[in-house]
Amino acid sequence: MLVIFLVFVNLIGRETIASDGEITLKEAINIGFQRAKEWNVNATLTSVNSVDETMGGSRGETGKRLNWFMTFVVPGTDDFVLIGISEKKITLFRPGKQSQDPTIPYDEIKFDSSDVLQLAKDKYGLKQGKDWATGFHFTLDSIEGKPILTVVGNDRDNRFTRISFNAKNGDIVSAVHKLPYGGGLISKRIGTDTVTKKGMAIMGVVARNNNLVVWGDNKPTQFSTTKQPFIELSHNNGESWTELQINNYVTHAWFNKNNQLYAATEKELWAGITSKSKGTKILSLDHKIERIDYSINNHIAVISNGKIYYTNNQGESWKQAIVPQPFFVIQISNNGDLVGLTEERKVLLKTNDGWKEITMPNRDDEPNDMIVINNRLFITTQSGIWTRDLQEGNWRKIKVDEEVVKFIKKGEKLFGYTHRGEAIYSINTKDERKPEKVFDGVDLVVLDVDIMGDTLWIATIPDYSWEEMAIQQRR
Repeated sequence: MLVIFLVFVNLIGRETIASDGEITLKEAINIGFQRAKEWNVNATLTSVNSVDETMGGSRGETGKRLNWFMTFVVPGTDDFVLIGISEKKITLFRPGKQSQDPTIPYDEIKFDSSDVLQLAKDKYGLKQGKDWATGFHFTLDSIEGKPILTVVGNDRDNRFTRISFNAKNGDIVSAVHKLPYGGGLISKRIGTDTVTKKGMAIMGVVARNNNLVVWGDNKPTQFSTTKQPFIELSHNNGESWTELQINNYVTHAWFNKNNQLYAATEKELWAGITSKSKGTKILSLDHKIERIDYSINNHIAVISNGKIYYTNNQGESWKQAIVPQPFFVIQISNNGDLVGLTEERKVLLKTNDGWKEITMPNRDDEPNDMIVINNRLFITTQSGIWTRDLQEGNWRKIKVDEEVVKFIKKGEKLFGYTHRGEAIYSINTKDERKPEKVFDGVDLVVLDVDIMGDTLWIATIPDYSWEEMAIQQRR
C-alpha cells in the first residue's frame, strides 16, 4: 500500500497572506481529476491531503492551500497514480502499482475544505496550528465506505486537534485533540513521591548545598517546550520558588564549587546568576550552542557551528578547536582534556598532535553514551558500563542489570537511564560497585535527575494522547 506522508515545516512568524495560487480541496481534485482521466479514463479518487510549504499564503485560513497531494486508482487493477499540485499546477505525476484502497465517488464530495473549516471554527473555535502542522490542513479519505473530510488545527488551548466530517452531508463524525498527561517535578524520598509543577515541561533540575534550580516551559504543547520558558530557584527544598531573570530559554544550568549558578541559553553562557541579578555574560556566539559540558573545577566546553569553544578559567578567556567529525557528545576533564563521542560512535581524545581514537574494551561494543568525571572516562554499551582513566589504557567494567542508554552527570554524581527513562540508576564513580536503581518511571517521560540529601529530584515532561471531544452537530 502506498503511504503518503504529510510534510510539515516550522514556519513560525511568517505572515498569513492569501495567495492567488491557493485552492480548496475540491478545486485541487478537479485539477487532479483532469490529468488522471488522461492517464486512464476509469481513474477513481482514493485520498487527498494538503501539504505544508515555505511559499507564504494564508496557511489554509479560508480552506485553501498552495500544495496538495492525491491518489487515483483504476478499480479492478493494481494501477495507481500519485499527483502533486502546487499553485494550481501539476508538479508531480507518478504512476505505480499497489494494492487497492477504498475509492471515493466524486459526486459524494458535497462539502469542501472551506465549508468544514468554517464549521470547525464555529463549533470548536479551531485555530491555525503552529510548530508542526502550520495553519489549517485537510485530508479526505474513505473510511467505512464514507467520504471523511478532516481539518487539522489547534483548539482554544492550542492543543493539536482533528475534526472529521462526512463530506456527503456535513455531519461531524469525530472530534479529537491531544491532551497532556504527566509532566512536572517529582521529589522522591523513602516511601513517598510528590509531584509539583504538574503539567509543566521540566527540562532540567540541578541541586547543590540546599540550592535547587529547575527550568523548562510553563505551558508546553506536544510540539513545543519553549513557549513560556522559566528558570526558578529554591532555597528550601522546593517549598517556595523565586523566578530568575533570564530572558531566553535555558538549555542547561549548573553550580560550580562555590555555589555560583551558571546557565546556557541558545547562544549565550551566563555566570553568577542570583535572585537579584541575571549574572554576567561570559560567552556570546553567532550560532546555536549544540553541545555543552563542564568539569568539576568548572572548565567549560561548548560546540557551535563546527567549532569547540573551551575555557580553563571559568570563562575569563576562551580557546577554539575545530570539530574533526560531527560530535554526539563533547566532554572536558579537570585537566582540561577534550573528549568527543562522534556520530559514528568513536571516542576521540584531543592531543597536541590532533585527535586520537580511544580503543573500545570490546571490539564489538558500540558506545550509547559517554561522559568524563574528574579525569575518568565512562562509556555505556550493550555489554555494560566501562570506565578508565583518560591517560591510562586499562578498562574496568561496571555491571548493571539493564542496558543504560544515556548518562546524566551532576558534578561528581552520575546517573544512567534505560530506554525512555523507564529506570534510573545511580552509578558510583569511585569504584565498580553495582549501580543502584533509584527510580522506576515506566509511564513517565524523564529528562533529568539530581539528588540532594535524602531527596531524589526527577524532571519530567508531559506525554500526549488522543482524547475525544463532544460531537456538536449542526442545527
